[in-house]
Amino acid sequence: MTKNRIVKYVANTALLAVLAAAGIGAYQIGTYTPEKKLQEEIPSDTEKDSEEISMVDVDASLVDSEISDTMQNKNTEEELGTSEKEESLDTQMDSMQTNMETKTSDTEKNTDTSLPVQEEVKDVSAGAVNTAKLNFSEDTLMEWPVHGNILLDYNMDQTVYFPTLDQYKLSPAIAVQAAEGAPVTAAARGTVYSIEENPQTGTTLTMELGGGYQAVYGQLKDLCVEEGDTIEEGCVLGYINETTKYYSKEGSNLYFAMKKDGKPIDPIAYLP
Repeated sequence: MTKNRIVKYVANTALLAVLAAAGIGAYQIGTYTPEKKLQEEIPSDTEKDSEEISMVDVDASLVDSEISDTMQNKNTEEELGTSEKEESLDTQMDSMQTNMETKTSDTEKNTDTSLPVQEEVKDVSAGAVNTAKLNFSEDTLMEWPVHGNILLDYNMDQTVYFPTLDQYKLSPAIAVQAAEGAPVTAAARGTVYSIEENPQTGTTLTMELGGGYQAVYGQLKDLCVEEGDTIEEGCVLGYINETTKYYSKEGSNLYFAMKKDGKPIDPIAYLP
């Protein structure tokens, strides 16, 4: 009886030992696997840092890429804007150049239109100014520009004696005695063609009368008219000046001449 109890005790003890061992092993197996998995699933601090650095690098790379793309787009837009501005400026310059060429062309046309008139003035001594309103002819009778004795007569066929020069020569005009300061009037209606200073006749005024006729007044001063003025018959042109050295012996006078198509004619033929 006692022996059987001992055997059962030993058997129970062995069984308990086996069960305990089995429980411990099962416990270790059960606890080991979750912890190991947890440790494998949770990265270490170093791995976390590495991954964060890697992510930062990736983010920085993406940011740099976006900035680079933005700058490129901006530069492209600026280049396009600059190109558009340059094209606009080129268009404006082309337009301005076209306008200038058009104006130049118009100016040349206007110049070409006026040149024949200027050339006519230079080439034709009488009738050079527009004399459409002037109607002088060989039948026109003028007024005396001053009243006085004729000191020197017109003569282009025979020579005339000039006291001051003490010589005989052709005379294309008449010298009419007049006191210094006496008024000189227009012998006929005409337009002032030129006003010149001549060594022999002093201040000399030439008028276009129309029909190719001209009247020339010399030894003047204090003129009342200007070139281009149209003067009616009898209006004052100026006043008798002191004589030049070429007429000192003749005394103060009006030098008065006429021309037809640039050639001298006798003014007496047109005076009463």
